[in-house]
Amino acid sequence: MESRINTTTQSSLLLLLSLAAGCVDALAFLHTGVFPANMTGNSVVLALGMLHVGGGGALLAALALLGFCGGSVIGALIAYSSKQGAWTPRVSLGLFCAGILVLSCSISLWFSATAFLPYLIVAVAVAMGIQGAAVLQLGVSGVPTTVVTGALTAGIARLAGKVCHPHQPHQNYWLPLLSWISYFFGALLGGFQPLFHTGIPVALPGILLIVVAIIAECSARRIKP
Repeated sequence: MESRINTTTQSSLLLLLSLAAGCVDALAFLHTGVFPANMTGNSVVLALGMLHVGGGGALLAALALLGFCGGSVIGALIAYSSKQGAWTPRVSLGLFCAGILVLSCSISLWFSATAFLPYLIVAVAVAMGIQGAAVLQLGVSGVPTTVVTGALTAGIARLAGKVCHPHQPHQNYWLPLLSWISYFFGALLGGFQPLFHTGIPVALPGILLIVVAIIAECSARRIKP
């Protein structure tokens, strides 16, 4: 039987994944106007681009959408397990693959004269799709880590329920809200231009994904199946 990591460790790792997604989205948006992780925003960019002259933004948004969908399929195939709700080695493998892909794109950026070429947008979107599908396998409600509108909604709704009905059992509200906060701080890192010139924000998301996968497996081995 496969090992599981404890709840505290899992929550911390999910927040790191949200941080990585926020950093990726900010970096890409600054240079292209599209998001590798936020398909809600890309759907709007695509729709507006189809209605106006000049389809550059629409094309990139469409590529990001296709990449994310493809990555979700890949992530589902990699991370799928009949043991729904457990952080299995397959989940870690999916995140590790996503991290390698993002890190490879960041290395490509360092040697590319043009930041975020279309193929890089597609590649990073694929990685974010893999991340989203891998996290979905965990069954943690309200914490998708890639797009945080749902996390913010879940956190506020659960908090309101707890305030209005304090004596009834409620799902935790703090993890979805912290997921949104982590995404926000990731976006701050990705958008901080002085730091960008050091190359740190470009490599950070890929490194975070790889570190999360490694920590998860190391933590799982300390727990008896």
